Amino acid sequence: MHNPIVLLTDFGTRDAFVGIMKGVIARINPTARMIDLNHNIPPGDIRRAALTLWQAADFFPKGSIFLSVIDPGVGTPRRAIIADNGTYRFVGPDNGSFSYVMNEDAAAWELANPQYRLPTPGTTFHGRDIFSPAAAHASLGVSSPSFGPAVPDPVRLPPPRLEITPEGSIHGEILHADHFGNLLTSLGQFMHTADGQLQITPWMSTSPKQNINPAQYRVHLPDGRALPWAKTFGEIPAGACAAVIGSAGLIEIAANRHSAADLLDLHGGEIVTIKSLKT
Repeated sequence: MHNPIVLLTDFGTRDAFVGIMKGVIARINPTARMIDLNHNIPPGDIRRAALTLWQAADFFPKGSIFLSVIDPGVGTPRRAIIADNGTYRFVGPDNGSFSYVMNEDAAAWELANPQYRLPTPGTTFHGRDIFSPAAAHASLGVSSPSFGPAVPDPVRLPPPRLEITPEGSIHGEILHADHFGNLLTSLGQFMHTADGQLQITPWMSTSPKQNINPAQYRVHLPDGRALPWAKTFGEIPAGACAAVIGSAGLIEIAANRHSAADLLDLHGGEIVTIKSLKT
C-alpha cells in the first residue's frame, strides 16, 4: 500500500488549483491516497503553514508525504525541496514551511531531477509542475536523494516566542486565531497532572518540564487583565474569556460560543504572560 499524500495549501477551494494538483498526482500514481489537511492557510502565511504541520503531522501514518505549497516566492530563485525527518517526508518550497517538523537528524534534497517534474515547468504554478509530481513519485517509492543534490542549509523560521524568567513567569505571544476565534499562544505545551498541577513542556526546545499551580498563576493579557483557567469551553461564563489547554497542548484563550479574538481584539504577535498572582 502506497504512503498517503497529505495536501496543505493557501489556494482555497474556489479555483481549480487543488484539483489540478490531485490530477497530476493521479496520472503518475493512479492508486495514490490523498488527504486534504487544509487549503485555507492565509495567503503567503509561511509560519501558519509551519505551525499547521507541527500540529498535525504526528497523527498521520508513518511514511506519509506532506505536500505543502504556501509559496509566495514561486518563480524566484528559492529552492524546491523534499525533506525527511525520519518519520515523514515533506515536499514544497524551501521557505521555512518545514521548520517546526525538522528534527536534528532531518535532511533535505533539492527537487532538481527533471525526471520527476512536468516538462517545461512554468513560473507561477510549481504546485502543479514540480511539487505534485515529486510527491507522486515519492509515494511510489522514489528515494529522496534521487530527486537531486543534498540541501545542507534549508531555511528555518525562528521558533515562536517563549521565555521563562528566573522568577517563574512565562512570556509568549499570540500565534493566531482559529476558525472559532480561539487564540492559540506560544506559552508552551501543557497537561493536567494527577495532583491538580499544570505541567509545562517548553515546546520546540530541550528545556526541562516544570509544574505550576493553577491556583497561583494566571494568563495575563497585554492590557494587564488576568484570565482564569478552564478545563472546558462550557465552563467559561457567557461574555467572558479564559485560558484552556487546547487539543495541541498549547494554551488557548477562548470564549464560550463566541470569538475570543473579537471579544478581546487581540491579534497575532501580541505578548501574553503566565505569572503568579503575587507578582
